[in-house]
Amino acid sequence: MNNSLTNTGDLKPLPLFFMGGALFSMHFGAASMIWPMDWGKMAGSQVFIVFLGAFMTALLLVVLAYIGLSKTKGDFTLMSRLALGEKAGQIFALFTVTVLCFYGVPRMSAAVWDAVLQATGYDPASRLPLILFTLFFYALAYLFLLSPGKVMDRIGKFLFPVLLITVVAIIGKGIITPISSFGTPQFTGNAFGYGFVSGYATAEIICALIFGIVILNNLKEKGVAEERMATNIARVGIVGIGLLTCTHFGNMLIGSTVGLDLSQLTYTQLYTAVAFRLLGSIGGMVFVIAVFFAALTTAVGIGSATGEFYETATGGKLPYRYGVIIAMVVSAVFGSLGLTDLLKYVGPFLDGIYPATIILVLHYSLMPDATSSRKLNACRWSMYTALIFGVLDVVKAYAKLGLLGSGGDAFIATYSQLPLFDAGLPWVPFAVVAYIIGYFVFKDTKNKEEIVAA
Repeated sequence: MNNSLTNTGDLKPLPLFFMGGALFSMHFGAASMIWPMDWGKMAGSQVFIVFLGAFMTALLLVVLAYIGLSKTKGDFTLMSRLALGEKAGQIFALFTVTVLCFYGVPRMSAAVWDAVLQATGYDPASRLPLILFTLFFYALAYLFLLSPGKVMDRIGKFLFPVLLITVVAIIGKGIITPISSFGTPQFTGNAFGYGFVSGYATAEIICALIFGIVILNNLKEKGVAEERMATNIARVGIVGIGLLTCTHFGNMLIGSTVGLDLSQLTYTQLYTAVAFRLLGSIGGMVFVIAVFFAALTTAVGIGSATGEFYETATGGKLPYRYGVIIAMVVSAVFGSLGLTDLLKYVGPFLDGIYPATIILVLHYSLMPDATSSRKLNACRWSMYTALIFGVLDVVKAYAKLGLLGSGGDAFIATYSQLPLFDAGLPWVPFAVVAYIIGYFVFKDTKNKEEIVAA
């Protein structure tokens, strides 16, 4: 008898909690650990409205992503292929995973390095210390990645408890004895829209779409039968993101009360300074250790999912081990850029693909009979529309950096005339209209079984 499963073949409460905890750790990482406090600082007295916006993209849509994945057996490539067609779906999935790997994983070591500098006051004269630290970080991550089926067990047993205890201590102390009162909002535009678009930065939806395969393999290791797989993927996702919701809200509350003297700090530096202020020197150093573990868990989670994705996408021509090695080497190279440059130059590509992934998730999770031909055609029209706006958003981001000269200013002036631009959501009305048009112009006679087999 399998001690991890109930009589119905589902995970028992304790294994479910630990697997959900492992998933929480993989999502939490250095991004979801640090970003919410910065959002809270920017939100100030409007923290509750900003949280609602961030909740949509960084949390609720992530739960929906796991529900959507459960309908395609945890296979993100299959979701994309059904929605966009064989070749376009493969390209979209490959590009999405590659962007996440090149942006999300390097961000982990870069964030930890910023925490170390803030905590110690160390100011290196060259990039050599950063490069050496980055090489050590990804070499350690690779050791965790050697056995893909055991990744979530290792995270759940060793990294999750350290992470949870530290975060609970910081959030608890910050709520009981806040550093200051609510600050003045520092963002421009709509509060809900600011939170909604800010949620993109965590890349949680994309992480969920590729973490599905990691959950699937771990459930197989525990003996979950094929017919119970969808239910258990969704259950693990709900537990993990439920925990993440609590930490996001707590960290945003603390960030909204950091006071003027800390308001100039951002991201890792802000969180590190807050930890030292709330917990003292010892507690602050414990926090830096926790950031290291948080970043490591996400690097391991994304690295494992990337290796398994490339192995599946290439039909086994690129084995898991080599895919992981490539991911870690590329991450070491990009991580050596430092967090600020990484966010500035690579981050816009993540924002560019986010709208299309949101549509994909909403379609599969909320639409009844989501794999019917007519509804898949509607999803396809909407995703292509969102991808066009994604490209425009990438251009906008580089224009704001001054990389496009006077032409960039003219582009932004024109683009800003679209509805919902100030909320950061100009793609939404156009994607909705495209979905409706795609549904009604559908003429193909293929049924869903033929498309799945294609």
